[in-house]
Amino acid sequence: MSRADFYQLKSNDPASRYPLLCRLLEKCLGVGQQVYIICRDEAEALHLNQYIWAFKPDSFIPHICAHEQAQAIVVLGHTSTPAAAQPHHHEICINLSQVLAPEKFDRIIELVVQETEMLQTARDHYAKYNELGRTMQYHKL
Repeated sequence: MSRADFYQLKSNDPASRYPLLCRLLEKCLGVGQQVYIICRDEAEALHLNQYIWAFKPDSFIPHICAHEQAQAIVVLGHTSTPAAAQPHHHEICINLSQVLAPEKFDRIIELVVQETEMLQTARDHYAKYNELGRTMQYHKL
């Protein structure tokens, strides 16, 4: 059964999602799940690439950007990433963008902050995923 999880943070700063994102990535890696992250744009993907490397000195989250010609369990893309450069797995998509995540993923995770536009996008996405028959989970942090 496909699922959509929404994690609502107390902050209104979009960058406050990054520590939670890295903790979720560590959990996914711990159980061998593959993850595709959709960023708002290329600049956010490049920033997040550096952020993940620096997240914890004693942690290692192997990842690549979608345009790289390599394989990794975590792939960073953005809303303009061509379909051919996106991963072929169907496990987890963490959506940081304003577009709906591709339906092919078994689990979609959205990280939401208290910013007006992001809250409205989250409401729209929640309604659409629910309409598509996903099991819905909401986590208020």
